[in-house]
Amino acid sequence: MRHRIGVALFLAVCFPLLLFAQTDTVYVPDAFESGEGTLNAAVTAAINAGTLSSKVFKLKSYGLYILNETITVPLGTRLTIVGDEPGTDQQTAPPQIVWSASGGITTSYNFDCFGDIVMKNIWLLYANTAGNQTGTSLRIQDTPDEINGQHATFEGVIFDYSQIGADGSGAVSVTSRHFRGKFTNCYFRNCMDPHFRYYGRAVSFPFNSTGWHTDSLSFLHCTFTNLGYVLMQEGSEYTDHLSFNHCTFVNTVQFALESTWWHWLAITNSVFVNTYMFGDVGENNGLPFGGTIAIDSVSNFGFTPPFTDPERHILFTNSSYCVEPWLLDWMANNPYADTASTLNDPKPMPMLNNRSLMFFDTTDGSGNKLWPYMNRANLYDNANPNFVLPPNNVEAIKQFLLYKWTNNADTNWAYDPGASLTQTWPLPENLRIPTSNPLKTAGMGGLPLGDLYRWDRSRYITWKAQEETENAQIQSWLVNGITGVADQKPGIPTNFELSQNYPNPFNPVTNIDYSIPQTGQVSLKVYDLLGQEVATLFDGEQRLGNYTIKFNGSNLGSGVYFYRLQSGTTSISKKLLLMK
Repeated sequence: MRHRIGVALFLAVCFPLLLFAQTDTVYVPDAFESGEGTLNAAVTAAINAGTLSSKVFKLKSYGLYILNETITVPLGTRLTIVGDEPGTDQQTAPPQIVWSASGGITTSYNFDCFGDIVMKNIWLLYANTAGNQTGTSLRIQDTPDEINGQHATFEGVIFDYSQIGADGSGAVSVTSRHFRGKFTNCYFRNCMDPHFRYYGRAVSFPFNSTGWHTDSLSFLHCTFTNLGYVLMQEGSEYTDHLSFNHCTFVNTVQFALESTWWHWLAITNSVFVNTYMFGDVGENNGLPFGGTIAIDSVSNFGFTPPFTDPERHILFTNSSYCVEPWLLDWMANNPYADTASTLNDPKPMPMLNNRSLMFFDTTDGSGNKLWPYMNRANLYDNANPNFVLPPNNVEAIKQFLLYKWTNNADTNWAYDPGASLTQTWPLPENLRIPTSNPLKTAGMGGLPLGDLYRWDRSRYITWKAQEETENAQIQSWLVNGITGVADQKPGIPTNFELSQNYPNPFNPVTNIDYSIPQTGQVSLKVYDLLGQEVATLFDGEQRLGNYTIKFNGSNLGSGVYFYRLQSGTTSISKKLLLMK
């Protein structure tokens, strides 16, 4: 294992030397070859030559790149930095970009992007070579181009050890009116602040700013562990189109996703564990925010957005939430809880608060959804994924929470930051869901929930084969609402069962529970007394599980009907009574 002190000694006698290929790829030597500032020098040379947008800066695997000043991306240009796809041994670690520990360097922004930025397979460590956090952000600046906006594309990037930024933002700071961000296969690790419970964020607008806006922001197969927040939205600054698909959220002090200002939001195939660890301590006036997302009326935003409640599209499906036993116990049995009033005693957040459920579930007198484009389905509450090796710094987290509940003292609660500072690869944690866990098949297409790219590569390959089909289904549900989708419940059934509908008699909506003991083709249809089909509730492949589906008979006359569940050669029929 290499040591940072060796780098410091080497830097004292070496002068940066850049190796340029004949093509548009610039192979940048690392600090062990040519000292600190090699990436700074390579980018500056391309800017001065007017060729930045046509260059790809290639960093070496397991390389260490030490910044000696901020890299600024000029307006109208694009900076592209790439590394090789990481493997499973130390020599294939992603190249790491860190700050110099030399004095006199301003470390507010590692990259200040007036133009676009593209990164692939890079490890951004928000610290210096001495191992100290630097209060750095990667800043997205504003652009006068209101049509194309400001773009940032990150694939396979690790954002590591970020605390509060210089502008009170996060690992990525958005100071743009038309930001468009795409994060694929990325890992936000230990974005935590030793003092502030609400800092240490993945993506954030700056503190107390106004006027900035995100047009679109997507996270695909991304992981977030040990953060203050994941996404911050305040001061009337929000995101129009936001999506999280196959993401893993573990140990956030407060919001996973802050604010209720959703316009277009899709959260699918994701895992939430110990999100909002600070809990409900009475500061929410009797309405806990919830551990995942929250929805509120546009009339309560505090500003006037260019959309109304009926125009909002919110999809939350095939996802799980849990508060682990150790955290439940600490909330109930810590020194603060022993003395706090009942109102201020820390309590675990529900998966969704009552107001959010109202938006998802309220129907009118005819059984039609009041907000047809806000939908939830196949959600697993209190479902622990039991990761193979989660970030297990339980005592450090407990101490930090106790300080935040009481005297607001400081403490570093990062999980194994030493692994990052020594560039250990692979990292020690493993957030793969075990085969025996029901969440292993709870995703769309029977795939596991959460980030498959980083934690379950064989299932990721399976996912890639059906990516287009899954994306089309998500888009359809988001745009058109969910119809004919059964809400899956926890548990693994052993028998093929069809329950009596409830309520019965009904007018005009009723619920039907059924169980499928093995994955296969399933149909659930409704017939009149003449045997004519009047409704298809489900017809297609369905994985094993326990389900509930709604039947709306508003277009039918009063009377007796039959509903039949069939899979293969097995079928069960029951009666239901519609009374108008």
